Amino acid sequence: MEFDAVKGLWVPLIDEDLMKAQQAAYSVAGVDESTPAAPVLKRVNKKRKEPEDYTSATAIPEAGPSIKRGKQDNKKDKPTAERKSKNTAVYVTSLPTDTTMDELVQCFSRYGVLEEDDDGDPKVKMYAKDDGSFSGEALVVYFKEDSVTLALNILDESELRLGDPTTRMNVAKADFTHKTTSSNGAGGEQPRKTVDKKKVSKRLGKMQKRLEEWVEEDGFGPAIDPEEDNIDAVNKNSRVVVLKHMFTLDGLQREPSLLLDLKEDVRDECTSLGEVTNVVLYDREKDGIMTVKFREPLSAQACVIRMNGRFFDGRRVEASLYSGKQRFQRSGAGEDLEDDGGGDESEKKRLDDFAQWLLTEGD
Repeated sequence: MEFDAVKGLWVPLIDEDLMKAQQAAYSVAGVDESTPAAPVLKRVNKKRKEPEDYTSATAIPEAGPSIKRGKQDNKKDKPTAERKSKNTAVYVTSLPTDTTMDELVQCFSRYGVLEEDDDGDPKVKMYAKDDGSFSGEALVVYFKEDSVTLALNILDESELRLGDPTTRMNVAKADFTHKTTSSNGAGGEQPRKTVDKKKVSKRLGKMQKRLEEWVEEDGFGPAIDPEEDNIDAVNKNSRVVVLKHMFTLDGLQREPSLLLDLKEDVRDECTSLGEVTNVVLYDREKDGIMTVKFREPLSAQACVIRMNGRFFDGRRVEASLYSGKQRFQRSGAGEDLEDDGGGDESEKKRLDDFAQWLLTEGD
């Protein structure tokens, strides 16, 4: 026995020879009793951290994300795609100083539904000078982005007041990049305004309804006789535009080269609206008829809007979509157009065939 001063007790004295004898009795052949068990060794190695070598030039790799937080970290590391905001506004310059708000709304609303503010007024802003007078510049906001393209193709370099060349205006897509730059340089993002979602939803629903009505009205050019058959399909799908009062028969007789020059001028003017497949001048029509055929119906509708009401050589032009029932006359090459029955029948057949060609062929 031996006294343990720490515990204050008498404890049995351990005999080392007896302990070795017991270890030998329970030992297993091939196993080193001085080596810790495998689970213990694994736990010790996991806790042990290798010392960092500050003298080495090799960079020490950073610890990767843990298994538990890996999914969250991957979400954060993914670059978020920037939302591309739609630009539905056009910027108008070179407007007359006496332009009115109603005048702008009436002009630009022909090419699409205008965006409205919370009070239900069209989003049209007229910019003023320092003295308060109109600067000749304005911002017009549409409800749909497609209306911007249509307004650019038709209204740029056109007259606000048809027949008055002093009211020719310039229309371009609005550029808001300067606002983004200035807001970033002014100390970060600006606080968002609180929006009444119910009010906005009601306003959007109202404009969507107006858009559907606007499409159904098909306000491109003068209306055709409602008694004609299949009038809606003709208006929607016609690719041919009829232009009246483009010339006079006396003018063609005095200047024969006018026929070719006029066709070339009309083609150049209409090409800006879309691909033109054919231009025809009817030199036997006293109303000065010409037809322009486009590749796409939308180009034909745009042509009607641009050309209708414009003045050409002192005459007011009338533009409309070809209904398929009009018949126009022109000089036939190599045809006998005498005033006998055979000539009239031949001319009628030629006109019918040409009307059918205008609607289906000639591309």
